[in-house]
Amino acid sequence: MSNTTGEQVAAVDFAAMDSETAKLYRLDGRPPFRLAYPVALQHLLAMFTSNLAPILIISSVAQATTSQVIIMIQAAMFAAGAATLLNCYPVRIGKVQIGAGLPIVMGTSMTFVPPATAVALIAVEMGHPNPIGVVLGGLIVASVSEVVLGALYKYLRPFFPPHVLGAMLLSLGISLLTVGTNNFGGGSPAANPYFGSAQNMMLAGFVFLLYMFLQRFGKGIFKLASVLFALIAGYVAAILIGIVDFYPVTQAAIFELPRPLALGPVFYPWAITMFLAVYVVSGLATIGYTHTITTQSMNRPSTNRETSGAIYADAVSSAFAGLFNSLPNTEFGQNASLVANTKIISKWVVALCAFTLIAASVFPPIGAVFATVPPPVLGGAILAVFAFIMTNAIAMIAKTGFSQRKLTSLCIMFAVGLGFAPPGNAALIQSFPAPMHFIFSDRVLLMSVVAVVVNIFFMEREDFEKIKNLLKNPDTDYVDE
Repeated sequence: MSNTTGEQVAAVDFAAMDSETAKLYRLDGRPPFRLAYPVALQHLLAMFTSNLAPILIISSVAQATTSQVIIMIQAAMFAAGAATLLNCYPVRIGKVQIGAGLPIVMGTSMTFVPPATAVALIAVEMGHPNPIGVVLGGLIVASVSEVVLGALYKYLRPFFPPHVLGAMLLSLGISLLTVGTNNFGGGSPAANPYFGSAQNMMLAGFVFLLYMFLQRFGKGIFKLASVLFALIAGYVAAILIGIVDFYPVTQAAIFELPRPLALGPVFYPWAITMFLAVYVVSGLATIGYTHTITTQSMNRPSTNRETSGAIYADAVSSAFAGLFNSLPNTEFGQNASLVANTKIISKWVVALCAFTLIAASVFPPIGAVFATVPPPVLGGAILAVFAFIMTNAIAMIAKTGFSQRKLTSLCIMFAVGLGFAPPGNAALIQSFPAPMHFIFSDRVLLMSVVAVVVNIFFMEREDFEKIKNLLKNPDTDYVDE
């Protein structure tokens, strides 16, 4: 919400805190380092593994060399830091704002893993000498589709009321929750023979319970940075039981600058085409996350400028990431949930996270230290954070009430969008036309398409009149129904 001077502040009780702490809850507040950096580290640790995981998955399929993987990991940290700064401190070109001007943390998008894997496999099968370059080339050019979404957003926004965004966020939360539980058990169930072992479960459980304890009984910085302190305690415990591998730290170069175009992107029309629609899905997720930050922490919907700016930042930073040998960037849901959960909206806090990412990219040992955090420690700390996306989605849906028409539309959205979602839908969709397989291959894409179509079907005359008026005045910010 905004105070009487127009300053953007969080929905908290300022009377109960001192002036230094209050700066954490002001959008342009600059709290002292001792308060700001623990929260910044919390953001960093919440996103660090997710930022690197897509690189490791796709580089393996593309048969990338060790040196190529190191370049991509370094680039992923650099690109995420630069993209985060762009969202915190937008760039204006004429009437276009690139960046939301909100505390948004960016990172490598998991949404692109399925199509990027497919492109890499095709390139390998055709005997291309640089499969990872084929992936990067397609991603760089295809980012233009998200630019189009950003330009058209003010016209499309009426088709994304709160219950539609809520349904999309719920599907995202479910997807991330699976990532959290996999980390809780020790990583990928297929790749880790010790997945779900007593040691992993006890270590993750210790971190999770400590997080709960700090949330319930912690005071001051211990409550604000409960995820960080739970992670630190879990990391120390992991060192004591001997499961932390410091080898990446000992092998990392002391200093190395990211190098643009080092992996030689190659541009094939078929590869570009395979990424066009996925960028739109990434943009739709960004709409939901941006809305989550403003509604849950500032008690207001995001403005057209903020949301379109976030979409533009997604597109620009994704092209930038590709040029610097990394995969597309997008707004990270776990970090949006941290903002919504703590109500800490200071852009300076998120900027400190971005500076640390950039430092980690030029001083590889810094990133290597964070990369040694065992999956169970990370899973125990972030599991509740991922679940918070789902509770935010439910709150968003509930905020505007439950008319019979809305309940019926939500039932249909969940029946199709979740009931037919992967991984359990392979046998169900065998007889579907080939183009539909792509839609049904991703839970978030499926829910996005279903939610928009069902919402349009259940609209009444007054809804269309409202949309007609909004389209006549597209610069008017959307008002929740």
